[in-house]
Amino acid sequence: MTGAFPRPFVITVGVPKGGECKTWVAFNLAGLLGLWGHDVVVVDANPMHDLLKDYQVLEAESIWPRFDVVSHDLLTVDGSQAEDLDLSSQRHRDFIIYDTSQYVQLRTTKLAWASCNLLILPITPSAQQIRNYLEALQLNNAFPGARPPLLVLPCRCTVLKNAVAEKRLELLLEHLKDQGCIVPPFSREWRIPDNDTLKAQDTRWIFSQLEFDGKKKVLSQDFLHKVIVSLVWIRSEIEQIYGRFPAPKLRPIGTDNRTEMLARLAVEYAERTGRQRESGA
Repeated sequence: MTGAFPRPFVITVGVPKGGECKTWVAFNLAGLLGLWGHDVVVVDANPMHDLLKDYQVLEAESIWPRFDVVSHDLLTVDGSQAEDLDLSSQRHRDFIIYDTSQYVQLRTTKLAWASCNLLILPITPSAQQIRNYLEALQLNNAFPGARPPLLVLPCRCTVLKNAVAEKRLELLLEHLKDQGCIVPPFSREWRIPDNDTLKAQDTRWIFSQLEFDGKKKVLSQDFLHKVIVSLVWIRSEIEQIYGRFPAPKLRPIGTDNRTEMLARLAVEYAERTGRQRESGA
């Protein structure tokens, strides 16, 4: 335990390599925290702003994924680094989640890595990326002062028992655990798997629905369950270190009934946009 639960609690999702599930993890972790009733904002500090674009797709479908987004450009139009991001207006939040650039040398990315309460390192079974994961550990350890816990989250895994890549992933997890990182205690059968339907979706949100060839395409309950297992595990690790989560500010929404959940989020979207129109008037 470290004392009182930090408010806001800052989570940075970071890997010194693009395409390694940072935005996907940030989006879905924020969404589940929101469904649990917490007040969450995500700082989209990734140059392409993919998280914000996904968020806007859901808004166009009249769905609020239960968190807000602050978009931050890392560079100015002339290529200089932008000024430090001012998040003083977000101090009332329960959680701030950074979706960071792969370039830790950039000012905002460096700030997010250096000033968080938890650093999440998404990893995949791709052996070519192992050096990048080890570099992430070295970079984190190189920052001055006490370092936050580094939690390793395997993604895009397979359950094939004889897959060489998965065996190398096991060895990597053992090494990272020996270096003080937090790694999943559950077997690979429960890790976040690779998924073709996910690749076909218009957003990274696990509850997105896609209409294609006249049919509704959604992620299976088995896949959703495995994702939620990993995200609940993240919560349990946070609570072991920092104590119990703050009380929810919103009424929690369950994830077992997708139709009911989406209907609730659509109602909340309408209520939010209505209040925004009234305040704007």
